Amino acid sequence: MQKKILVLGVGQHNFLYYLYSALKAYNNSYTVVAPFVRELDKSVKSDTSIYNNELASQKVSLLNYLKAFIFLPFDGFLYQTFFFILFIERKFKKAIHFVLKYSQAKAFFLQNDNFKSFDIFHFHYLQYSYVRELFLIPKGKNIVCTFWGSDLLRTADILNLYIIKKALNRATSITCQSLELKEIILSKYGRHLESKISVVMFPIDTKTYEAIDVYKTKQVSINEFKEKYNYSNEKLNVLIGHNGSMFNNHENIIKSLGQLEQKEKVHLIVNLNYGLPESDKDSYKAKLTQALEDTGMSFVVLENFFSGDELAIARLASEVFIHMPISDALSGTMLEMLYASNIVITGSWLPYKTFVNAGLKYHEVSDFSKLPTVFDNILNQYNTEKDVAQQNHKAIQESFFGDRIIAKWNQILN
Repeated sequence: MQKKILVLGVGQHNFLYYLYSALKAYNNSYTVVAPFVRELDKSVKSDTSIYNNELASQKVSLLNYLKAFIFLPFDGFLYQTFFFILFIERKFKKAIHFVLKYSQAKAFFLQNDNFKSFDIFHFHYLQYSYVRELFLIPKGKNIVCTFWGSDLLRTADILNLYIIKKALNRATSITCQSLELKEIILSKYGRHLESKISVVMFPIDTKTYEAIDVYKTKQVSINEFKEKYNYSNEKLNVLIGHNGSMFNNHENIIKSLGQLEQKEKVHLIVNLNYGLPESDKDSYKAKLTQALEDTGMSFVVLENFFSGDELAIARLASEVFIHMPISDALSGTMLEMLYASNIVITGSWLPYKTFVNAGLKYHEVSDFSKLPTVFDNILNQYNTEKDVAQQNHKAIQESFFGDRIIAKWNQILN
């Protein structure tokens, strides 16, 4: 029996593509419609063949906009939220903006007959502006709400708490990526949600891992990559953070590394590839460049979005990865770096029990002041550290490959 999934919320293609392509490969009864899917890098051409997006009309007629304004005065959620923003937050413009956006969502649903023929509504990234449509879904439908990490850990304003709590109460199932995140959901939104929550990772796209296996013995390709992007062939290449977001704590890490005793052995790399608003990029890049210069170490600041084989080679081109963001769920980048035998240093405050339980070997530090000592110890026994890092390859294959993860997603969506 065919089942139709409407994918709403954040349409970040690099997360969604492999989840739904793996799901359809595991169970070919799914029809997936993701009308707002997009690439992080606009220059990358997305493969959208797994989606049946022709089943959702994004072009809304004037008639359905008029119908939306007729129906909305009878919508209880609209009234409640409008008055909440107006009288609790005391933000008139925000209240009007909410009404307009909710009206657009209503018109979109009317244009598509309220998606009555769909069985499953899957919402990604639970922040209030991404779940408006949830309150328009016909009763009796399967609603799955998926936390990505920062939507749970970095959003705490009162409107978000108000709307997400309502959304979770209405959801059929809730997913998150670790036991630590489950506990945060329960403490933040209520322990009555316990029976709805499933802990499940996003399935791994093994293409990158397979490419890492292919290129790990092709030193010529790795050296060509290093030369092209100003990595070092003599020093240890140390990648700081996984994207350009300020939440990666680049500046704190860089300042701490300025205290290293063996600076001559280290080449620092920061890649501001995505995650940083264009309006902030120039000033943030200038700030980081100054901080890097102050360390006295060689460095390069990039703005390149790597994909395909080049992404795999990038994982192999560095020797050390420092990942200490303010918060995170389970980092796919960190897992790839571990697979590529990078020595990884991360923050002990991050909810990575899943990695620990899988037997992965990496270093944790509790604050930035301890980073130089840990790093100098790594430099002093580098060969031993590299041997330990290489053990992660097999551990990742045993714990994260195969159909276990996608089988659980299939169960949740059913």
